[in-house]
Amino acid sequence: MTQLNDLALSATSMLNESLSVDPAAVVLDQKQVQDYVAKLKAGKSFLNLVLIHVATGINQFRLRLANTRLKNEPDVINLYDETEKIGALQKQTMMHLERRFRSVLKTDEFWEQAATWILGRLDQWQREGLMPSDCAVVGVLSLESGADLTDSDEWRESLVIGACAFHTASQWLRHLDLSGHSAAEIDKLLGIQSNDTPTTREALFQDTDVERVATGYPILTGAQALINSQWEDGEYPYWKKLVGEGFIQHQIVRQSPSSQQIELVPSKAAWEIINQFGPEAAYVFLIFSSYATDSEEPWAEQIRLKGTDLIRLFGWDKRTDITIAQKLKKIGNLVELVCSLSVLVKNINIGAKRYDVERGAMWILEGLGYSGQLALTMDANQPDSPTYEAGEPDELYIKVRPGVWTEKFLNAKDANAKESLFQYGYLAKSTLQINPYRQRLASKLAIFLTIMSRIRDDGRYEVQTLLERLEPKELLQAIREDRLRRVKLINQWDSALLTLKELGWEIDFDSATYPESIRPAWSLSDDFDSGYRPRNWLATWLKAIVIIKPSVKIQEKLGAHGPITLKPARPVAQSTPLTGEAIQMALNAKGMTKAQLADALQVDRSLVTRWLKGQRTIQPKHREQIKALLGDVVTQQA
Repeated sequence: MTQLNDLALSATSMLNESLSVDPAAVVLDQKQVQDYVAKLKAGKSFLNLVLIHVATGINQFRLRLANTRLKNEPDVINLYDETEKIGALQKQTMMHLERRFRSVLKTDEFWEQAATWILGRLDQWQREGLMPSDCAVVGVLSLESGADLTDSDEWRESLVIGACAFHTASQWLRHLDLSGHSAAEIDKLLGIQSNDTPTTREALFQDTDVERVATGYPILTGAQALINSQWEDGEYPYWKKLVGEGFIQHQIVRQSPSSQQIELVPSKAAWEIINQFGPEAAYVFLIFSSYATDSEEPWAEQIRLKGTDLIRLFGWDKRTDITIAQKLKKIGNLVELVCSLSVLVKNINIGAKRYDVERGAMWILEGLGYSGQLALTMDANQPDSPTYEAGEPDELYIKVRPGVWTEKFLNAKDANAKESLFQYGYLAKSTLQINPYRQRLASKLAIFLTIMSRIRDDGRYEVQTLLERLEPKELLQAIREDRLRRVKLINQWDSALLTLKELGWEIDFDSATYPESIRPAWSLSDDFDSGYRPRNWLATWLKAIVIIKPSVKIQEKLGAHGPITLKPARPVAQSTPLTGEAIQMALNAKGMTKAQLADALQVDRSLVTRWLKGQRTIQPKHREQIKALLGDVVTQQA
């Protein structure tokens, strides 16, 4: 079967093959192309047309394969209807197909070439008064229809977009090389359920070293609850963080996948679960969060994963000290631990908004199934009656669903919720492969800073603050009283920073607060005599400022956006109202696009469009951000 990774390698040339634009025919400035790229991405219509054509093309091959196998003469059929009948055009299967091509869709080249092709054909049509020949494709699906549109710009644009989608899908199908696929693989490609093999999500990091991951409140506190051992005792133990006028609280729940029942776990039994928490459970937590980030309606979509994919992701496939069955059972236990975490969000006040979210499991466990080979056994007393026994499992199928909290915190369609609550950073594959048994503090730092890198872009942290977020409360008191424990801790700290540095994190030390005499030896020049740490170094070290930033690649992804604060927004004084016209004029003067403004503000692009059209009131927080971003230009226009 053709590797889907090949699509990523060919992404920059896919459109060049038949979607090239004659540079002599039309000259497009970069701003015009980028504006149209933003339009294509925001509208989703172009992508949906491409996916429909791809699904129809795959099904055409599937039907031809079936006719060849059955030696039937092919009938004349409505291919679109046949594809719809098998469920290949339903929302879930289309999302499944879209994820197959995510490596292509992530590239700027793909969208820029599509936009250039469409704009070039529209310009040619306008100049020559004739439909371009490569837009006259029989059976092309279009965005608009109706006799009243046949002489309009909208109608022409609809046909050109439809033609571009058709040619794009044709190229994707050629790159898939369907001739190498079996019938079962074709069904899997279409997202059609198989009776024998569960359909699972594509493993993360297929064509990249980083993946998006949500970093909103429940993700931040959930990850901390799994790694810092700061649970409070009681009838039902809990982990709690005050937020604004409310709080977020985590407790331990027991789930029954068969009955879908969830109940709080009392003291002793809860502590048995809590004591098993650690970085490895947090790794699974972040993986679930990354998959949820990739969905428009995570609460409505089941996440299906294979245990062997997680084994490879954690680097356990290289371990020879335990069997594959033991690795799968360990993965299953980690999944159950993560799914035992509940969340209660109470009166979170962000700006002028307040949310009450019912208590529920953060991740709903809907299935945990092991599979393996049957082993033939013979009874010496009954040689003619062989029996079969279940052998050791060689696969684990995981089914989880994000809890109801995602409706408020990961709702891509709720503009109000998204603009204030939906934040994301980037998870590095290398983070998941830090060995928490050898580098426990390094793994905790990487987990916590993965989330905080979106929130604190300057990377400045006080040592004591980080330790308070990552370690049990008793630790700081213990190191003040026990010299051996504080020496052990600072050595672990220095080693953890070195591990992060080796994985691509940027580590630096504030010269005013972090003297060289207590810095890690690896960070000092060869001519500096580190010697012994000075007397009473602990107080200085705890107040020292360390600067930790993610890899350059992740910084580049985050760099286009300003830092996001998780602190409750204070009321903003009334200021001069901004109109959509004023913002548009300021954007034009600055040479910025709507897409760039949306990215800088970390809001959905459709929200910016509504602002410009006067369909949505601009909140005080965003007014101030827009003024800060566009400066005097927008103030003068307002």
